Amino acid sequence: MPEQRWRIELFGGLRARLGDRVVTHFESRKIGALFACLALRLERAQPRELLAEQLWPDEEWDVSRNRLRQGLSSLRQTLEPGGSLENSVLLTDRSDARLDPTAVTTDVEEFEAALVAASAARSAEEVVGSLRQAAALYQGELLPGYYEEWLLAERERLAGSYQDALARLANLLAVAGDLAGAIETGRRLVAADPLREDAHAGLMRVYAAAHRPTEALRQYRELERILRDQMGATPSPSTRALLEQLRSKSPTPAADLDASPASAPRRPERGGASDLESEGGAVPLDSPFYVVRPTDEEFQAAVARRDSIVLVKGPRQIGKTSLLARGLRQARAAGARVVLTDLQKLDAEQLDSAAALFRTLAEMIVDQLDLDVSLDEVWNPRRGWNVNFERLLRRYVLESDSAPLVWGLDEVDRLFSFPFSNVVFGLFRSWHNERALNPGGPWRQLTLAMAYATEAHLFITDLNQSPFNVGTRLGLEDFTQGEVTELSRKSGFPFQNEEEAARFYRLVGGHPYLVRRGLHGRMTAGLDLTALEAQADSDDGIFGDHLRRMLAALTQDADLCDAVRTVLQGKPCPTPTSFYRLRSAGVLAGHTAVEARPRCGIYAGYLNRQLRRGLEIE
Repeated sequence: MPEQRWRIELFGGLRARLGDRVVTHFESRKIGALFACLALRLERAQPRELLAEQLWPDEEWDVSRNRLRQGLSSLRQTLEPGGSLENSVLLTDRSDARLDPTAVTTDVEEFEAALVAASAARSAEEVVGSLRQAAALYQGELLPGYYEEWLLAERERLAGSYQDALARLANLLAVAGDLAGAIETGRRLVAADPLREDAHAGLMRVYAAAHRPTEALRQYRELERILRDQMGATPSPSTRALLEQLRSKSPTPAADLDASPASAPRRPERGGASDLESEGGAVPLDSPFYVVRPTDEEFQAAVARRDSIVLVKGPRQIGKTSLLARGLRQARAAGARVVLTDLQKLDAEQLDSAAALFRTLAEMIVDQLDLDVSLDEVWNPRRGWNVNFERLLRRYVLESDSAPLVWGLDEVDRLFSFPFSNVVFGLFRSWHNERALNPGGPWRQLTLAMAYATEAHLFITDLNQSPFNVGTRLGLEDFTQGEVTELSRKSGFPFQNEEEAARFYRLVGGHPYLVRRGLHGRMTAGLDLTALEAQADSDDGIFGDHLRRMLAALTQDADLCDAVRTVLQGKPCPTPTSFYRLRSAGVLAGHTAVEARPRCGIYAGYLNRQLRRGLEIE
């Protein structure tokens, strides 16, 4: 092993440093791409066959294999001219190649380690420090000038992580009163993605808090110009409302800077027991009881930008369908064509194979768009299902009309258990890749908006063929206490005081279905909060049917029951897989297995009692 460690920098360009020696030039761009590929995959050896295919995809196997052999030799000579094979940082054999992970570090590795540290930090100061470190490491997009297909998704993923880190850092600095730092970070976020409307709005709020209203108004004008010039769009209603607030010189305290315009307090609306809706299912589009969360605005902005793929993930009964419906309504109002597919409605015959599934999807698209197309004439049985469906979508939908298409897919995780799911999702990913490689092609017209609950990486074996690690990824969270209080006011039965609001929130934990069910019980059954608390985790209470269904599903898997018992003892969830499955099912909450906890007080009490026989007594 070499005595010194190489440091490879991949953000903003490709550089390799060993002590005072700096390597920036390689024999060819392909040799640089080979080096970058190995540096990004330090954790495991790369099969020669895979490297050859990814770097020379259009060559015959014998040719690409020979090019790889020559490339590895050139790379070795560049890194270690005249060096010994025994101490080489480049490790190769007949089947694999890799860089010695004990002799190499990369800025990407350090960047992701800083993000992990921020997630695990115990104090705001530690979080800020780690986020600052991550932001400093990101010196530009990953490997500019390299356009290999395998690289595009990784570049987009890291850019998204960088922007998320900046957004979180700006918020923490603003809340801590470091407005100068928040402004600087907000400017970096806007520079990283000028079309990100929430970044402009956040910067406007910080300017206002710093008593710099002129700059806040100038930021709005800049957003307005960018949206007009690049998208033919205008700022969202919530951002326009923020502008009016600034014009009226309303104060914006720093402590409120973490609230997005979409979640700001609203004027109470009329309502009551007589018109309170049913607590189950999607919230009607015209409902006065719908609670707008920050993710609503993010989703609508992504659709307005015509992003290739927009993903909405959240546990069961959190409101994904309601959010999806509102985003599609906005897209339709803006002139887009819209198709909505609820995969939960498909029967066994329609899900028998990928061919059956895509014939069904084709029929839905033709019907919903009212296309003058005969599928029997278009669908050639001699072609594969993927060719037939892609030709239909490209020729008769995307190329035949200049209006963009937004295809909403709800309950997408239903496909994960089917053997053909990798092939289906691989097709979706291929459209995203084609759009990136050919921005002027027909796929620029398509936005896939997918809502799902399950952790996709548990089911998709080849993440390079997955649409779930590219595009715009949004997480739908439970209601905040403020949002629960808002919904209570809208119901016509507001909480008597803050202490009562806090008690109700501890009980339901912001779980949208339980919040609505609890408020419905207060209205229709005349339950006060004490009576509601007394029966909340009872099989015979107003939540009883929901709790019994959850327990019945949970007890089908002994390992998951054991995992819940462990968490109920205050210990981490035993495995990441069990944690992700329980979080997706809506049983647990938390960002990691270490932070796992019951999603709400009702679940904690009910599951503790139902599973107590299996709990260890310490």
